[in-house]
Amino acid sequence: MLYVVSAALVVAAVAGFGLVAFRVFRLLRTFREAASMVSARTGDRVGLLRARSAAVGVAIRQGRRH
Repeated sequence: MLYVVSAALVVAAVAGFGLVAFRVFRLLRTFREAASMVSARTGDRVGLLRARSAAVGVAIRQGRRH
């Protein structure tokens, strides 16, 4: 009779672990998607900043010629 209780506890523990693992993986996927979006947006802004600074450099060089 004791083995039935032990088996039920093991099954409950495995089910609980599976549920927790599922939620953790889902949260990790959500975090990964958010981090990817932040990285892409930051890269876009850095690219725009580099383009603007290059344009300012070109304008300064052209201003020195005239």
